[in-house]
Amino acid sequence: MEGYILTIEQKEEIQGVFYTPYEFFNCVQDENDIWFLFLSEQDKETIVNTQWDWLLNLPQGEYVPKPIILGNE
Repeated sequence: MEGYILTIEQKEEIQGVFYTPYEFFNCVQDENDIWFLFLSEQDKETIVNTQWDWLLNLPQGEYVPKPIILGNE
């Protein structure tokens, strides 16, 4: 799965910030400790020509999920 790659500073700037009255940015860290942002096509349309449209110019990369470790392992 591909997503937008964020620096730590960029992640801190947008994490939890609402871009509509009911939607907010939620960043996810992958197995390699890289921060990602995933946007749907509707999200992209919503942030075009707003203060957040710079996010659409971020580099994209392959997200590698962290392994799930169960409590008894």
